[in-house]
Amino acid sequence: MKKKFYILGILLGNMLITTSCLRSGLEELANSSEKKMTAVNYSYRFLYNDTIKKGTDNEEILKDRVCDVIFTKTSEAIKENGIAGFKTTINHSLNSIQKAGPSGSVTKAMLYNKFKNLIAKDGISRLWLYVTISDAATVKPIDNAPQLGTPGDYNSDRVYEVKAADGSTERYIIKTVKGF
Repeated sequence: MKKKFYILGILLGNMLITTSCLRSGLEELANSSEKKMTAVNYSYRFLYNDTIKKGTDNEEILKDRVCDVIFTKTSEAIKENGIAGFKTTINHSLNSIQKAGPSGSVTKAMLYNKFKNLIAKDGISRLWLYVTISDAATVKPIDNAPQLGTPGDYNSDRVYEVKAADGSTERYIIKTVKGF
C-alpha cells in the first residue's frame, strides 16, 4: 500500500514540475501577413527487407524498412494565369537513395536498382511533396491536388494555397517535370 502512495506522490510531483514553462507578460506577436512558398522538394518511398549480421548466430531480418529517395532538382519561379509557382525538373542517382537504419546485407546499389524498376512503373504518380512556407503560415491543397504528407500524383499541374497568420492567402502552382 505504501508503494502505491509513493508512486502516486512521484506522479503528482512530476505533474507539478513539468507544467508549462511559459511566463505571463510575454509580448504579443503581431499577426504576420507573410504567405510565401519558397521551395518545393520531392521524394519517393518504398519498403524493403534487410538482414543484419547475415550468416551469424545473431542474424536478424528487419522487415518493411523505409527507403527514402530524395530527388535532385532544378526549379524556376513561374507565373501562370496570375498565379506564382515553381516549375521543377526532378532527377535521381545512386546518391538519391537514403538507406534506413544500420548497415545490413542490402546495399544502396541494390536499393537503387529496385527503385529504378518501381519508378519506371510509377513515374511521378506516387511522389511525396515537401514545401517551404513562411513562418506561422499553413498550406492546403486546392481542387484535386494531393494532400501534403501523403504520396500523390504530380503528372498534372497542382495548386496549393498558403494562408498567413493574419488570414490572408496566396495560391501557388506546382509544375513537375520528369527528367529521367
